[in-house]
Amino acid sequence: MAERRARGTSPAGRGRTSRAPSRRPAAEVHGGAERVRRSTRSQKAGAAGGRDWSERTILGLSAGKAIILAMVVCALAMTLAVPMRTFFTQRAEAAQLAAERRVLADDIARLKDRRAQQQDPAYIRSEARDRLRLVMPGETPYIVQVPGMEVPAIPDPQAPEDEPDPWYTDLWRSISEPPPAEPEQPAPQPEGPR
Repeated sequence: MAERRARGTSPAGRGRTSRAPSRRPAAEVHGGAERVRRSTRSQKAGAAGGRDWSERTILGLSAGKAIILAMVVCALAMTLAVPMRTFFTQRAEAAQLAAERRVLADDIARLKDRRAQQQDPAYIRSEARDRLRLVMPGETPYIVQVPGMEVPAIPDPQAPEDEPDPWYTDLWRSISEPPPAEPEQPAPQPEGPR
């Protein structure tokens, strides 16, 4: 307890200084220890190029301040990275949606023109003549067939397609039916003496 009071702290040890100032200067109280610290600092400074670690500067800042500045810059970069990525992603998505909107607007305009065209009676008559080969009452239809220009038959969509047999049917056929007989080739005649 006497040592605490001599150092200037309260008995509670909370780092509070006593109100009575020390009568001896700090150099006398810690005289030997201060000299040892100075000599080791000078030896380290000589070994480190004449400067102590705490005295080094980076861009005009002390090393500790430079490290703190670098940490703050990294924290800001990491904080801003996600919103910036989201911003650029949304811009790209907005551009893509605008392009899709233009394509859909062109499709709508084309379909409106087609609907207006199909409501015209003259267009309906011409399509009935060309596609369905219909004629007006009193007209005689003629169909000219040129050899070599036949139109291929359109397959009937309702006709059933030939589906291959399931595997077990093929297996049963291979077991139940004998294999086809191979034609026998005549045996080569031995050649006699000539």
